[in-house]
Parts: sequence; C-alpha cells; structure tokens
Amino acid sequence: MQRLLPKFATISRQCSVAKLSKPLTVNESQKCLDLNAADILSAPIGQSQAAAVMNESLTRTNTIPLLDHAPEVSTSFDVTPKIEPQIIGDKSAPFEEIPGPAVLKIWEKYWKYVPLLGTQLFSSLLINRFTQGRLSWNRNVTPLKYLFNEYGCIVRINGPLSGDIVMIHRPEHIAEVFKQEGDTPVRSGIDILQHYRLHYRKYRLAGPFSLQGSEWLEMREKVEQDFDQMASTFFERIDTVCDELINRIYKIRNRQNEVPPTFHEDILRWGMECFCSLTFNKHLGFLEPAGYNSTSETSRIINALSVAHKYMSRCETGFQVWRFFLTPFARKLFDACDVLDGVIAKHVRQAQNKLRTRAQSGKTEEGAPILEKFLLNEGIHPDDVCTLLMDMMILGVQATVNSEAFLLYYLARNPRSQRKLYEEIVSVLPSDSSFTEKTLRSMPYLRACLQESLRLRPAVPYITRLLPKTISIHGYTVPKGTFVIMANEITSKREENFEDPEKFRPERWLNSTEDTNYSYLPFGYGARSCLGKNMAEVTMMLLTARLIRQFRIEYDYADIKSRFQMVNVPNKPLRFRFVDRD
Repeated sequence: MQRLLPKFATISRQCSVAKLSKPLTVNESQKCLDLNAADILSAPIGQSQAAAVMNESLTRTNTIPLLDHAPEVSTSFDVTPKIEPQIIGDKSAPFEEIPGPAVLKIWEKYWKYVPLLGTQLFSSLLINRFTQGRLSWNRNVTPLKYLFNEYGCIVRINGPLSGDIVMIHRPEHIAEVFKQEGDTPVRSGIDILQHYRLHYRKYRLAGPFSLQGSEWLEMREKVEQDFDQMASTFFERIDTVCDELINRIYKIRNRQNEVPPTFHEDILRWGMECFCSLTFNKHLGFLEPAGYNSTSETSRIINALSVAHKYMSRCETGFQVWRFFLTPFARKLFDACDVLDGVIAKHVRQAQNKLRTRAQSGKTEEGAPILEKFLLNEGIHPDDVCTLLMDMMILGVQATVNSEAFLLYYLARNPRSQRKLYEEIVSVLPSDSSFTEKTLRSMPYLRACLQESLRLRPAVPYITRLLPKTISIHGYTVPKGTFVIMANEITSKREENFEDPEKFRPERWLNSTEDTNYSYLPFGYGARSCLGKNMAEVTMMLLTARLIRQFRIEYDYADIKSRFQMVNVPNKPLRFRFVDRD
C-alpha cells in the first residue's frame, strides 16, 4: 500500500526559514494559541520542523506524563474567528492572510538548547508547559478536524524553523495540488529510516522509498510492472496461506467461537506469509505450530516487525534527538531493522546463487519471484532491492494487515452487509469451488465492501506534497515551496462528499465510477501513488471472501477506532467470533 505515511522531514530543506524570523503582525499575534506543531499535526513531523513533539511514548515511567494525569480542562477553545479572504477583483488574497494559529515563537528561543538538553524529560517539560493538556496525543485526525472547524477549509501553520504548512481537505482544493504536480512530485520521507541506512548501516542510498523527483520516477518505471503482476502470478500461493489462517482460527477459538485478543498477530502472520510467498517464492511457516515457537525464525521476524513499526512511529513523532545521539527508542528500532535486514540479505544471497546456477546451466524458470526479477533488472542495485523489501515489510505489510482488520470489523458490525456479501460469494462460488482472481473480480459487492472500509479507515490518513509552483487555493495565493497536507480521511468522511459519511454502506459504490473527484484517495494519487495497490486489493479480497464463505463474523465489544502509528491501527483487540456457516 501507499507509502504510506505522511511525514514532513523535508520541510526545512525546501521552505525558506527567513520568513519565519520576522516579527508577528497584529493579526498574527491575535491568532496565536498555546499550541505547538505536533499538537496540530498528529501525523509525524521531522526534525527539520523543530516544533515536533513526542507522542504518547513520553508517558513512560522515566518521563513526566503529558496527559494521563492532567486535570480536566474545558474542551472549548479561545480562538480567533475565522478570517475570510480579502480578494480585490481577480487577484488572490496574500498567503499571509490564510487563517490559522500562529505557533508559539518561543520555540525559537528554546530550540537552540535541544542538542544539549534534548532528552525526553526536557521534551516532556516543554510540551506540558505549552499545551496545558488541551489536545490529546496520537488521536489521528482529531486535531486537524478541530483546526478545519475553527479556521475554515484551508489552514496555515507557521512555526519556527518549520517553514509554512498549509492544510486542506476539500476535493476541489486537493485537485488543484495534484493537477500541477507533474511527473516528479515531492512528498515527505521517513527520517529515521534514512538515518538508519545512511549513518548507522552506511548504505550508499537511503532506499527507493526516500527517492524524490525524477529518481523516484525512474525507479517506479523499473518495478511497476512487476508489482502489478505479483498477485496474479502467485494467486494460488496466497489462497494456500488463507487456508492456513482458517485452520488457525479453528484451533484458537474458544467454545463461544471467539478468538483471543492476540488475533491481530495471526493476521500479521498471514500478511507476512503472503509477502514471503510473493517476493521470495518460499513458504516460511508463519502460521504453522512450529512457527509460533518463540525461538523460531518466523517469531523473530514477527517480533522485529512489530517492534520496528512501534518505534519508527515513536521516533518520527517526537523530538528527533536521535540525530545527536542514539536514544533508547532508536536503538530498539535499529536492532529490529537489523533482524529484518539480515533475513532479507539471506534470501537475496540465496536468490543470487540460484540465478548464477541457472545462468551457467542455461535454464530459464517461468513465474520467477519478484526478488529474482528485481535482481535481474540491471537498473536496480542489490542494496536498493534490500531497502525496498524492508520498506515493503515495515510499511506495506502493516498497511495491508491493518486495513484487513478494519474490513473484518466493519463486516462484523454490519450483519446485513455481511449477509449480502455472503450471498454474492456463494452465488459465484459454492462452498466446494476454488477461488480464482477472475472470480474475485466478478464480485462487485466484495469490492464495494473493501472500498467502503478504506473510505472510513484509509491506511494513511494524510497525503503530503511540496508545491513545485505557486497556485491559488480558495482565493489565496499559495507560493512555491509550501508544504501541503491533504487530509484525505477527513475528506472521505465529510457530509458534502458522501451521504451518511460515518455509516458503512457498501451500496454507495455499486453505481459509482472510479472517479470520485478526489474525495476518495486510499492509495494516493499520481506518480507517488501506492505501488502495491493491486497486490493489497487481491490479498484482502481473497481472505475476506474465504472467511465470509466459511464463517459468520461477529463482534460484541466496544467500538474499534484507529490510532496513528505511521498507518491507521485498530485501538482495541480484534476479539471476533467466527461462527461456522449452517
């Protein structure tokens, strides 16, 4: 799935710092709130945005809690009324008049001391002093909703060393950004992974995911076709992995047909087995009994993947003091990445030896795994293959797994939709028939269920771009070099874009076209859209169809919402009941 993770590490390198040092005007000072950049952006923001802050990880016992013990405060905010653009004739209003809170300039005073005092304790003290517990941490799009509701459909954030950030959510405004981006758009990267590869492991490059502009376009052209064909080539292998997960459900469910709270790990194991089948053409046994042994290679991979995902999020959303010294969070992330890197390197060496042997014998092999196709591509360096596969593990697999978890949840919460889906599945394929990619494509309601789930819970709730030229949005002039955050999850849940937007209604997609006027972008858009879209769709649709044909899925506990950890993640255990079909 798409790269999944909006982060703003490149802002200071591409936005002018000079304009941040000017004194506040009267209007700006009136708009100032006791907020910092990370309160407003719960998505991760890099070191280059010096106003970034620690997420809930700072509430560990060796730090000062930020919110858990904060006194109750009113949810009302003392904010300046919405400022409307002043447009004379056809001329757009100046960029400085875009409404929004002027982030505390006092950050500029304190930030210079962070290299010396940049501990988590210092971060906690500073953040607690400025936020006063007003905004909750890591609650996904909630702070952005607040800003849009208070300031209107376009909001400007201006903070020390961070350059200018503009946030939008209307489809027509998002369209303006995409229409002018061309073939070489620039988006945010992942600072901590770049640091790991360039400074910790001393790689030649930070990896394909961190490429920008023409370099990314060249890389995409080299691998795009292989990605598109991946799921079709190994469809039967994915089907076999789905069988293994079904057998696992039979084994772990209790007398009430309920799976344990750790079921999310089982879905993660399913995702990793699919990934290894597609990329390495190998079955590693993630869902086999021996694979659950804590000393097994598969358990080591699952543990490393979970740790890497957890601490990558924590390193990205806090003060990036790991740039100055190796912090405990960064150490845990790097150790986990070392495990994944070692596994990938082993399979790369095996594939290289296999290719040499085949070349010497003159034999060819049909349906070669994607790893071998990458290695045979002269335009891709073997080191880049390793980093690409690691990004697919940490980001792509996690995005697919969590999207599947939300899809099963919405079907469990909406029995009528689940029943309709079941009727479609058995009408196309009775219980004794095997699934094919063609039969999946002939199930429109199945696809509609997937689309509706991704509308409500896209893998990544934000899309980011750096403007390559000056444009006009909502009557305001937005200059070249401005970093734009497009809140696509908010867009897809607005009443003006979708009727009853909070309800799970797959029927809305049955008579619609693919073009939803930029109100539905779960895989991004354009040249930087998700390379793994087809692979993710096929694997999720197949597993969902297999499970619904086999079981009636129920969920009897509190609503499951999302928390942001580079991708949307369920905030409660997946305690589903899998009841056998009559």
